[in-house]
Amino acid sequence: MHFLELPLVFFTVLAQCAVGGYLVITARLACIQDHNQQRLLASKTIFFVLAFMAIGFASSTMHLGSPLRAFNSLNRVGNSGLSNEILTGSIFFALAGIYWLTEVLCISKPNIRSLLRYLAAIAGVIFMVAMIKVYLIETVPLWNNIFTPIDFIFTVITAGMLFGFLLLNAFNGSSVKANKVVTAVGLLLIAAHLVIMIARILSFATINTSIHHATANLHQYTPMIMTQCILMIIAAILWVRAAHRPITHNRFVALIAFIALFAAEIFGRGVFYGMHFTVGLV
Repeated sequence: MHFLELPLVFFTVLAQCAVGGYLVITARLACIQDHNQQRLLASKTIFFVLAFMAIGFASSTMHLGSPLRAFNSLNRVGNSGLSNEILTGSIFFALAGIYWLTEVLCISKPNIRSLLRYLAAIAGVIFMVAMIKVYLIETVPLWNNIFTPIDFIFTVITAGMLFGFLLLNAFNGSSVKANKVVTAVGLLLIAAHLVIMIARILSFATINTSIHHATANLHQYTPMIMTQCILMIIAAILWVRAAHRPITHNRFVALIAFIALFAAEIFGRGVFYGMHFTVGLV
């Protein structure tokens, strides 16, 4: 993988973790009836979601060479997948940020804050759809298939779910029972993700052009794929360990689990970009 792809690797993974974490936190906040408790939890957890999005956007501008070029990428909204991705991502970031401010400053009624929270969640889902469409390019056979949306969605619902799990436990916003339920779902998703990874690797044998063979490119990325699998298994084990410990004692384990899964997604996304080739001569 060329160094120039690293900003996109971090942008996509950070953004997907942010959206996934936000959806988990939104679901949890909907179960809390006490508005003061809800406000305190939201003001603390959403801050880190916004931080992830901010770092992700900053990383994406590095790919453009200059942050000022980010404005030019909005010139073809509606016709360009990249423009749509940046616009929808900005809308999600803005709505989540406004919602966070209303919770921190308590400047509106609870029902208005709830509306903003759900609007931001919807914007986050639309943002993910727009991001997936960017990579469904007919001239890039390794991207233009069902495995690309599946891979991106799994990052949202596995790494994102663990991110939300970490934040909720860090600020006493969860319970042992809820932790076990979320962890059980997370483990099933990680197991499914591993199966999908194997299916995708097997599909490489059928993807060839006149000058490129996917299996030939795969050999140099085998260590990265193996590292991703090992890190996912480690994250799953640590996630289970965190779920079965008291909330006040599971935060460090949950943090290490998230770091392992986040690193696994970085390796996986590195393979995604590194395996890129077109149907032409480039």
